[in-house]
Amino acid sequence: MQILKRLYNAPVTLSLIVVNTIVFCMMAIKGHEIWWGDADDLLQWGANYWPLTSQQHQYWRLLTSMFLHAGLWHLFTNMLGLLIAGIFLEPILKGPKFCIVYLVTGLVADYASIWFHPDAVGVGASGAIFGIYGAFLALLTTPLFKRSAKMPFLIFIALFVGLNIIVACFTVGIDNIAHLTGFGCGILTGYLLYFTLSKTDAGRLSN
Repeated sequence: MQILKRLYNAPVTLSLIVVNTIVFCMMAIKGHEIWWGDADDLLQWGANYWPLTSQQHQYWRLLTSMFLHAGLWHLFTNMLGLLIAGIFLEPILKGPKFCIVYLVTGLVADYASIWFHPDAVGVGASGAIFGIYGAFLALLTTPLFKRSAKMPFLIFIALFVGLNIIVACFTVGIDNIAHLTGFGCGILTGYLLYFTLSKTDAGRLSN
């Protein structure tokens, strides 16, 4: 019952997961490689790529690339990370603010990604997901939460970010620039949103 309650209170999180999954399924139906992403196919569907996004001013790719994934495992790990953070953070921020954090941090992370890697084709929601974790971390360092509620989440966020960064250092195709930019932007966004929140909202964390 507790998990159902958390899912009920996270409609934006669930909607984002559904949209990402539907896009992936549509690509699979169209013959897209489901295990390993094909760069040409991904570009046709809106992947992020410096020569197209910036030089040809196709800035919409910063958004569309957030809903594309290079394989089933890429989709699964991203959606799992989003679900875990979203069911705790969305009830605190509420849907509109949660959506703003997701989109703003994702867009900033995607632009940083192609700025530093102009020859790479970029896809995935990980920049936005790291943004969510960054905002969560920022709020956990404020007086918004009781001390007893903070530590388990701080430890989890540290493990999530640390392990992902370490894995990315030894894995081809994982973009730490997007991850770190999204995380840093999320921290800043979280502190800005702190002034719009109340301890009543934060109390939901332990419910």
